[in-house]
Amino acid sequence: MQTYDAIVIGCGGMGSSIICALAQRGVRVLGIDQYAVPHRRGSSHGQTRIIRQAYFEHPDYVPLLLEAYRQWAELEACAGHKLLHQTGLLQVGPLDGFLVPGVRASADAHQLPIETFTGREIAENFPGFRAAEDCVGLFERQAGYLLVEKAISAYLDQAIKAGAQILTDRQPARWSVDGQGVRVAVGEEVFAAGQLVVAAGSWTNQLVVDLGVELQVVKKHMYWFANESSRYHHQSPVFFYETPQGYFYGFPQLDARGIKVADHRGGERVADPGRMDATIDRDDQRRIEDFLCDHLPDISPQVTDHQVCMYTRSPDDHFIIDRHPHLPQVVLATGFSGHGYKFAPVVGRAVADIVAEGKSPLPIDFFALKRFAGPTGSGDVE
Repeated sequence: MQTYDAIVIGCGGMGSSIICALAQRGVRVLGIDQYAVPHRRGSSHGQTRIIRQAYFEHPDYVPLLLEAYRQWAELEACAGHKLLHQTGLLQVGPLDGFLVPGVRASADAHQLPIETFTGREIAENFPGFRAAEDCVGLFERQAGYLLVEKAISAYLDQAIKAGAQILTDRQPARWSVDGQGVRVAVGEEVFAAGQLVVAAGSWTNQLVVDLGVELQVVKKHMYWFANESSRYHHQSPVFFYETPQGYFYGFPQLDARGIKVADHRGGERVADPGRMDATIDRDDQRRIEDFLCDHLPDISPQVTDHQVCMYTRSPDDHFIIDRHPHLPQVVLATGFSGHGYKFAPVVGRAVADIVAEGKSPLPIDFFALKRFAGPTGSGDVE
């Protein structure tokens, strides 16, 4: 039986970064994934993810984002190619919504530069984009997009160079406590380690019990639409709109498929991630088409590609990075709730800190499980 200092279950968006961070510290680490990586069955695929600093979800994320930008640059230098493209981000919404006040709160708290446009000025300054006159546009120049599959591959390449071992496209892993450590079985193979990291995304519920919180997995659709307009090519900004019909976001055209657009809100509950139905939801598609007609009118309604990903949502939509409440040899990185990928470098560093040093100096206390504890400390979600 082979023995490691740490085993990581999940080699996707977060797992790849965690494995790399551990290996670069000299930790003997094994990464395991039931699929070939990267793949289309989880949460970190579909070509692109938004990265931004003026974080509408909460100002406490901003210091982590500033560190993430630095670490993304380090990964690019090691990989030898671009992963983060700063094309800017146009965010549009009503003054009394959640988006505009949230962006401004983070920008004000951390002195981040944001440009403001009226609804009418959006069309004048961003050809191809429209907004209602009573909406506000906020433009963040330092924002942009990440190439997600390429980043996962880059992390795993660097991890292997640092001594990590990777097992992918295997039977689902099973684990058990073994004294002060753990045992992990993959088919007939059994591995031992002092610590286990679960970074399995939507499969976390199947791997971990007795957390005291419910992780809800939902299915989300991503569409690519044909485009013949130069207004949405390459250096066009990423965009995010808050509308009464949904929270729509999208990316400039990067290849022959056209532009990618999706709705961040809602999602269909997934009981078994391994059996998720990946067919197009026509109602969801119609909402996207209506949004494009109103706000990006030069885009064709022709769908050229469609993919499905999953959000693993915590009860408050903030991340969970912590040790298991009853098993100190198990560390969890989960509940990223559809907005976590941009943080992959700092998640990797934070988890490596916890495994190697017992805690992290990064400001991650608000990701601890104790926030869900009831008045009696029972761990029940209020």
